[in-house]
Amino acid sequence: MTDPKPTRLSWQLALIALARLCLNTGLRMVYPFAPAFARQLDVPITAVYQLVTLRNLAGFLSPLFGPLSERFGRKTVLFGAMIFFSAGCLLVWLWPSYWLLGAALIVISLAKVIYDPAMQAYVGETVPYRQRGKALAITELSWAGALLVGGPLLGIAIERQGWSAAFFWLGLFGVITAVFLYRFLPKVDQSAPGRGASLPDAWRVVRQHPVIWAAMGYGVLNMAGNETIFLVFGDWMELNFGLSLLALGASAGVIGGAEIIGELFAGWSVDRFGKRPVIITTGLLNALVCLLIPLTAGNLTAALAAYFALFLMFEITVVGGVPLMTELVPSARSVVMSSILASGALGRALGSWLGPFLFTQFGFSSNGVVSAIITAVATLILALWIREGREA
Repeated sequence: MTDPKPTRLSWQLALIALARLCLNTGLRMVYPFAPAFARQLDVPITAVYQLVTLRNLAGFLSPLFGPLSERFGRKTVLFGAMIFFSAGCLLVWLWPSYWLLGAALIVISLAKVIYDPAMQAYVGETVPYRQRGKALAITELSWAGALLVGGPLLGIAIERQGWSAAFFWLGLFGVITAVFLYRFLPKVDQSAPGRGASLPDAWRVVRQHPVIWAAMGYGVLNMAGNETIFLVFGDWMELNFGLSLLALGASAGVIGGAEIIGELFAGWSVDRFGKRPVIITTGLLNALVCLLIPLTAGNLTAALAAYFALFLMFEITVVGGVPLMTELVPSARSVVMSSILASGALGRALGSWLGPFLFTQFGFSSNGVVSAIITAVATLILALWIREGREA
């Protein structure tokens, strides 16, 4: 593990976070703008939800790409992922259609599952574990920024230039950040490929470490619980409060603000009080908030406050958990992180099916109750079976 100077490390983290901001904006924009996409494509909103499910299932392929950064290096994979992302976005901008929208969403999902494990492994190899919570929290600011910054900006672009304009701007900034990554990001010293540099070796690592299976189960449930509520957020807000397109973008920004606070708090707290105690506590609080959300259906201010609390707790849980996961099997970080990312993609796919089903059949209150139960079970798995590896 290297120990770069603080200033140099800060610039590296800012650069990889900026590239990740493009990825996350592409991934998250479909949630608040699903009704707009459906209207402008002249398809039912359920058709857009089906594309989201396919997109999320594509993320389940993450373990196929985990060995790439062990074999070719972190920097090369980060650059390649951003170029792949930009190509998918620009394709649907050039030929806008429902099916190419689906193809672009799948490309964005694949680019993210290629980028994130390589990025997290990069940070794991350059930052000591005692400081890793803060470092990874900096990169996770790009997740909140996707809604706080990307959401409102894309809302303006869609309003003025049509739905496909969002993909033009994402593709353009993706290319720019890819060039900056290639030009300025130093290579991590890897004298030899790490464990999991091939698919058979990666599978061997997963089989040999039961903690990875526990972490994957946790990832499935944690993401499914959140997706069950979040996917129908835009639809619910529009139906209950009659919000305009720009207002939906602004409401997404409110959630982004909650996530930024959560990311900053996670970066401050988990290195001081311990990764596991913090995320177990916030996981339980997250489940509690899920139960309260349906009670806010008649008041916009209360609804936004409840969503603020939900994503504050959820973001602390997720961001605080990333440094813990990077240390489950330190000798095979990219394999571990790609496996967990795949489990999260599966969880989102399950939630993206379950959320609309509950919403249409039983109403939004059922989304809150089911999300609370799923989240509580995920937290129990974390508390009982997920701990840092002996190699830490």
